[in-house]
Amino acid sequence: MVGFARTKLVLEDNCFEEEPGTVELKLIGPAVTKLYSKMYELIRSVFGVPDADIQETSSSWGKGKAGTEKFKVRWWVHKDMDMFSYLYIRFDLAGEGDGEGMARITVRPILRSEYPQDTIWQRSLFYEMLRTFWHRVFYHKKREQYAEECRHMTNMFMAKIKEFFDSLKAEAAKVEVKK
Repeated sequence: MVGFARTKLVLEDNCFEEEPGTVELKLIGPAVTKLYSKMYELIRSVFGVPDADIQETSSSWGKGKAGTEKFKVRWWVHKDMDMFSYLYIRFDLAGEGDGEGMARITVRPILRSEYPQDTIWQRSLFYEMLRTFWHRVFYHKKREQYAEECRHMTNMFMAKIKEFFDSLKAEAAKVEVKK
């Protein structure tokens, strides 16, 4: 619920402290194209965001080498944490293959806090001293909790994707055995 401000101070941290701050999963197996709908569903359920807070910013779907299906999708998610902070998360899905294929999922979660600086009072030195004191003494711990929650949701998301992909592999193995 971060409001509109013409001028603002933005604090941005990776949810994962180690660089590059992304989580990546590489999958090889059957029906990689099913990951598209499953990822969208899991983004909504794991991160608890409505459809309006998920934007698909780029998408390409076509034929790759040797006529196999090739796809690449990027989503951005905005999840409000409180009046000042929100999570801004980029999800990338890229893959290739019809029956058997490979896919790469990358998640880059960022925690942002915004402090508006539109009014003369908000730009004053005294206000900045009070805001800095409040942020360091009280709000810093809250931001750490938000970063921990962000890491937890990201890890849960990746675990559920892996679980789904393992079920696709088991399903494909059953089909192979029947043949």
